[in-house]
Amino acid sequence: MTAAPDPHPFLPPLTRRSFLGGVGAATATLAALAAGAPRAFATSAGTVLPLVTPLPAGAPDRTAFDPHEQVFASYLMILAPLANSVVDDDPERYGWMEDGWWRSPNEPFNSRIMEHVATLSWFYAHARPWNPYHLDPNLLGRLDAALTYYLGLQHDDGSWPEYRWEEHGLASTGFGTVALSATLRDLIAVGALPDRRTEIEAAIRASSAWLVDLARPHWALPVQYANQVVAGLAGVAQAATVLGDPSLSAALPDRCALLLEQGQAPAGYFHEPLAYDAGYNFDVMLPDLGDLYAHTEDPSVVELARRWARWFGYVVVLEPGETYGFHVAAASARNATTTFFPRPGDATDRVALGRVFLPLVPELGAFYSPTEEKTAARAAWSVSPDPVEPRAKQDTSPRLYMHVPQAPAGVDADERDARVAQLPYLRDDTFTEVREGTIDQHVVFVRRPAYYLAGQYGVRPYNRQRMGPALLWHPEAGTVVLTLNNFTDDSWNTIAATGVESARSAVVATHHDGPDAAGPEIPRSELHAYEGVFTTRYVTEDGTITTDVAHWHDGIRRTVSAAGAARDQLPLVLRDGDELALADGTPVAPGGDATATTSGLVLTRAGVRFVFSWGTDLPVTLTATDRVFFPDASRRQHVLTVAHAGTLTTEITAVRLAELEPGELAVAATAHAVRNGDRHRTAVHVTNLEDGPVAITIRSSAGSRTHDGVAPGAGVYELFDSSRPVRHVVVSATAGGPVTVRRIRL
Repeated sequence: MTAAPDPHPFLPPLTRRSFLGGVGAATATLAALAAGAPRAFATSAGTVLPLVTPLPAGAPDRTAFDPHEQVFASYLMILAPLANSVVDDDPERYGWMEDGWWRSPNEPFNSRIMEHVATLSWFYAHARPWNPYHLDPNLLGRLDAALTYYLGLQHDDGSWPEYRWEEHGLASTGFGTVALSATLRDLIAVGALPDRRTEIEAAIRASSAWLVDLARPHWALPVQYANQVVAGLAGVAQAATVLGDPSLSAALPDRCALLLEQGQAPAGYFHEPLAYDAGYNFDVMLPDLGDLYAHTEDPSVVELARRWARWFGYVVVLEPGETYGFHVAAASARNATTTFFPRPGDATDRVALGRVFLPLVPELGAFYSPTEEKTAARAAWSVSPDPVEPRAKQDTSPRLYMHVPQAPAGVDADERDARVAQLPYLRDDTFTEVREGTIDQHVVFVRRPAYYLAGQYGVRPYNRQRMGPALLWHPEAGTVVLTLNNFTDDSWNTIAATGVESARSAVVATHHDGPDAAGPEIPRSELHAYEGVFTTRYVTEDGTITTDVAHWHDGIRRTVSAAGAARDQLPLVLRDGDELALADGTPVAPGGDATATTSGLVLTRAGVRFVFSWGTDLPVTLTATDRVFFPDASRRQHVLTVAHAGTLTTEITAVRLAELEPGELAVAATAHAVRNGDRHRTAVHVTNLEDGPVAITIRSSAGSRTHDGVAPGAGVYELFDSSRPVRHVVVSATAGGPVTVRRIRL
């Protein structure tokens, strides 16, 4: 082993405690900070510590990297400026990494900035043909200074601050323990900085004790911010491994079991703080769970992943025939959420270490790039003639290069496709699933032959969350309606004249048997088994807006009652090739804005016609937003707004055009039969696609019904109850001339 050279001399540092308690210059600096005085953060000029030499032009050589280590290339590009951001000419901030490479606020008290000591140590300790910084004395001097500052930020109880000097932060302590454990590993490997190693050991022993201490606030029940707790447990496991001290991690089995009981909602998602968040669950916590499992093989960790995978299968909704799609964004509480698509390139594969669970939780195979795509991406990267892109400031998480090289291979494409086919809404065409939150929230997933609808109901403690129906998907046409969680006009919403919004209010929801809320209430515990027509009524907490959503087999009816004039807002997802028209047939160009007075809108895509009908002419606007989706920008959110006097019923029906016979009346008829106890329910829906009114008659062994003067775009809904199953339904339609007949076999 090569001994490291002595670091260059440096100024004595001020610790956090001496900064707070000092006088003179330290006091003046605090006063300037309090007054909001501007400061110029600049890379060190090397006046005390020699600078780290930048990479030469044209470096690095892509072909020199082993495939699983290509992820380091973009970090190599920023290594010199990152190291040179270490302050060496200011005693009060000596060792601080000042240039905003990682985490905000970019303030001296934010210890998370200092997690890049692990980046400096990795490049110092690892000999690679493409790494000119191995055993670089200038790098070591700056690493030593950074460690001095970082360790000085630690509180006496073992925690670190993030947002203010006095804070005892969970995230900063958990992720910091990971970073310092990795740093210690590297320094031990090359025999560098023995005195500093002793200090790091003491620091991570103290932080590990703090992280597992049940008396600390992060273990208050139910456990909040589960991703931060798991990062801490992973840090404890790593510290125990680096120090070779199993006693340090002795509490982990108990803490993992407690997290399983108190850090995961009955629905299956991990608490953020107590609700779901797609980004923190999939991009942050699941990989850290994989890291924790790799060190502990704890069965509670596997069960956490298994329960979560079942939840994720409902809230990631893939486009037909694709492996990308949309999140049920309305449920996410902390981060703006839109699309889901696997990223085979290592530079963006933040979820890599979650693949640890693939042999144990096969359902997760639907959400990762298969081995063929990963291999192809790495091969293409190696031969690309383009210069390596340096990582951008703030997009420099050390966890990426820590996780990618140790992540196991994924499943192959055939296995991935098999797992995709088992996603609930692709495997089955009829179900109702209710997932309960830890707080008073529940999410209802309704799959019927012509659609998949997700909606969230209950309290709304987090501003990003949206209530009510949130995503409407069709098995051939994909997502048609999508609520987001980051804009003022992104929701499936009713907006009262008073400013109350149904999507941005806490709501009380009940579920009822049959086509309206007059039916008997269905307990949520029994809604799981419900496959027939039912209605969800949700009321804003102030009682201003009442909304009924009737779930039929080929579409929904949404009826709104507001206290006075209101606007209904429908966030449509339109894609290239869509045909859009008003109810009278006037075409509307997707991608542009339109204003009209109409009774409905018709969208045609992939052989399916979606009829949006509110039955009477009302003023509407269609606004194309700048929100485009997927790398090819093939989808764009458009917001449809309908102004009304306070009551509005909107029918949304999906019609397969192949089922319409040429030369006959354009009347779509569908039926769906289910058993309800010892009774049989047959739901029939007929939609008039003609330009004028038609008369419709429905006949079955359970009875007959006739409707005269059904308006264009309007639907006829009938629900037959019988003691014996209905085998056939016959629908007749006429506009005063020949009769069109539809025969439906059940």
